Amino acid sequence: MFGSPLPRGNEETMCRATSMATNLAVAVATTAVGCMLVISLAPSRPDTGKSGPAAGRAMAATVGHAGSAARAATSALGAPAASAGPEEFASPPTGRIEVTAPEPGVDYKANGSFAVTWNNSTGEEVDIWLRTATGHGESERVALVATKAGAGPSGEALVTLPRVPPGKRYFLEVATAGDGAVRAFSRTFAITN
Repeated sequence: MFGSPLPRGNEETMCRATSMATNLAVAVATTAVGCMLVISLAPSRPDTGKSGPAAGRAMAATVGHAGSAARAATSALGAPAASAGPEEFASPPTGRIEVTAPEPGVDYKANGSFAVTWNNSTGEEVDIWLRTATGHGESERVALVATKAGAGPSGEALVTLPRVPPGKRYFLEVATAGDGAVRAFSRTFAITN
């Protein structure tokens, strides 16, 4: 009884149910972590009566605008898709940011303050992050040192560095507030005790 295979029709139904559950789980997971990317696994060829994708491989389709994960989750359940508000389809900021200060070759003290200046053609407010180089061309954010620092074509903010270990590989990131879609980096500087 337990070892007998499913009849052909039940096997296909189970395969489709598993596929829908997988799509729903991916959509819900991406929504839960705030991503704007929905990954939908689909057979590599149309349904020809055979269960599963060809040669055990699946194709991935991606969609990347806000709210798509929620719509995918509701459509996978068979519910009507939620209507999208105008902010869901807003274009990401375009333009450019250029950090003009701090100047290279200047050292700063931990817990000290200095001015940061930039040019911004995005029309969006910017956040300023302290970053450190971690090696192999990689870096990581250390602290947010200024938030929503203006949306004008040029800007200036006074930032105060947090207490961090002394080092020569620190720099600032000036990025559009919230999403960081457009960003620029200062030159590296040292932080001393």
